[in-house]
Amino acid sequence: MCAEVKRMAELLKSGAAMLSDICPECGTPLFKMGEEIFCPKCNRPVVIVKSTEDESKIAAEHVLANTEQTILTKIKETDESIKRETDPEKLIQLGNALSGWLAALERIRRLKEMPS
Repeated sequence: MCAEVKRMAELLKSGAAMLSDICPECGTPLFKMGEEIFCPKCNRPVVIVKSTEDESKIAAEHVLANTEQTILTKIKETDESIKRETDPEKLIQLGNALSGWLAALERIRRLKEMPS
């Protein structure tokens, strides 16, 4: 028995439901455990979109989450640069950059909290 079939059997035994939908990446049947839908082969969550409005909402959430991660990375990079820098003029520039990244992070988080 292949590993995928064993995994699916284990999921069924543990109470997961096999759905009629398939994974868009690999074609394996999707499973639902609680509210989560996932692919046992790809081992990742899957979102089933029922309308273009849902698709747009999910795409926007994904973009905001990715942008938030990018901003957090930039904040960390700027912080590391500030720790190493001794030139006062460059410290002012880095401080301004950090302030901008923090403001952008705050705006992103406010957007993520807005009701749909």
